[in-house]
Amino acid sequence: MIWVNAHRLAKTFHDVLAAFVAPGIEPYTTFAVKWGHLLIGLSLVSGLLIRVSGAFGVLLMLTYYCAHMDFPYVDSPVDFIMEYHLIHAGVLVYLMSVRTGTAFGLDGLVHRLHLFDHRYPADATAR
Repeated sequence: MIWVNAHRLAKTFHDVLAAFVAPGIEPYTTFAVKWGHLLIGLSLVSGLLIRVSGAFGVLLMLTYYCAHMDFPYVDSPVDFIMEYHLIHAGVLVYLMSVRTGTAFGLDGLVHRLHLFDHRYPADATAR
């Protein structure tokens, strides 16, 4: 199944986005989209690596926003510049900025285990 819809490429960013659906590149793009959705979703639901998955999620949402754009309209003549992909990107930026994973997810558990504690460098303890 092709996850990249080559027939609905944007008029505004057509030359940029057309490279992703070229016959030699399209299988890799389809693979990246499928696994990207899965890994970003699992990360956000579990609360592990929220900042990393949030950054990739914002990149994905902005790519989808540009793919639907026919400047200044997005997807339909009713949507003038603003569209739901921008709202989703804003929510992801908010989740990254308030460190949601440390309060409600596995990021907090990893933080409390002190697995990545750098207060005592290896050189100081060897002396």
